This record gives sequence, structure tokens and C-alpha cells, in this order.
Amino acid sequence: MRYGKSAAGLSSRSINPESSANITSTVMTAFFAAVIFLGIQSFRIPLPAAVGTPFLHFGHIFVMLAVICLGGRRSAIASVLGLVIFDILNGYIHSIPNVFVSSIIKCLLVGTLFAAMKKHAAGNKQKEYLYAVICAAVYGITNIVVDFIWSVAELVLLGSSLNAALIAEISSIPATMINAVFTVIGIMLLYVPITSAYNRIAHK
Repeated sequence: MRYGKSAAGLSSRSINPESSANITSTVMTAFFAAVIFLGIQSFRIPLPAAVGTPFLHFGHIFVMLAVICLGGRRSAIASVLGLVIFDILNGYIHSIPNVFVSSIIKCLLVGTLFAAMKKHAAGNKQKEYLYAVICAAVYGITNIVVDFIWSVAELVLLGSSLNAALIAEISSIPATMINAVFTVIGIMLLYVPITSAYNRIAHK
């Protein structure tokens, strides 16, 4: 009987809601990191730009979905992991500092904004959807601004004049804008099915 009680005790201790939530959180963060990586690795369309080699991809859409599902902090981890792994495997080592900093800024900023807006929605699914689309637009704008500032500073540090750097980066903005619009469209199409699936898995 003592063995039976011990086994029952172990069983009850193993089913710890907090521990289960932590495991689910870790698994979903890793899942989104993998999806973000695959979203860029498996689909890329080169875009014209005066500086760099930008391309249209699904990565930003999946980062934004991670922000919506995981929140700012965990989506930042997923984003950094997925994007940095892509850069390492594809020879974009020089882009890692930009990716690291910009991912954290975007995820924390938009994650905080969406959390506040979702709270304001008070369970209204239509409002939540609208707020998600608005946050996707904010994400895209933030990406344009951060990328512009970083790239101009990088060119100046490499010896370019400020005017030349500004002209080069202004001419490259359309490529970043295309990805921003693509991200908003992606959230408009994927928000409902992805969040529904995530909520079923996360709240089992």
C-alpha cells in the first residue's frame, strides 16, 4: 500500500499546472522560432534596392503571429532565434546585430501595444482582429524606421557621407514597405485560424 501511495503522490506532483504551462510556453516558443526560420528559408523573392539584398518573405508574418500568440518577450526570443539561425546558415552574419536589436524592439513594442489593445477589446473578437491588423501595420512601420536608422548609421560608420547614406536608404525604403504591406495582408488572412489553433493547443 505504501508503494501505491508513493506512486499516487508522484503522479499528483507530476501534474503541476504551472510546470505544464512552462513546458507548453517553451515548446510554442521553439515552434514559432522554427516557423519563422522556415518562413524565410523556404520562400524568398528578391526585391530591388540600392543597399543590401532585401527579399519578400513570410518571416515578418510569422514574427507578428508570434507577437500575438506569445506576447512581446517570448516572441522576441522566437524571432531572434529564427532570424539569427537563418542569417548564420545563409551567410548574412553581418546582419545579425541589426536583426537582434530590431527584433527585440519590434516584438516588445508591438507586443505591449497589442496586449493593451486586447485588454481594451474585453473579449470582443472583432475588435481583437482589428487591433491585430493595426498592430501589424505598426510592426511594419517600426521595421521601416528601425531598419532605416540602423542602415544609415552603418553606412556612415563604413565611411559614407550622411547625404549619400540617406539617399541610398531612402531609395531602398520601397522594398521594406512591400514587406510591411505583405505582413499586414498575412495577418488579415491568418489571424483567425492561427490564434484559434494556438488557443486550442495552449489551453488544453
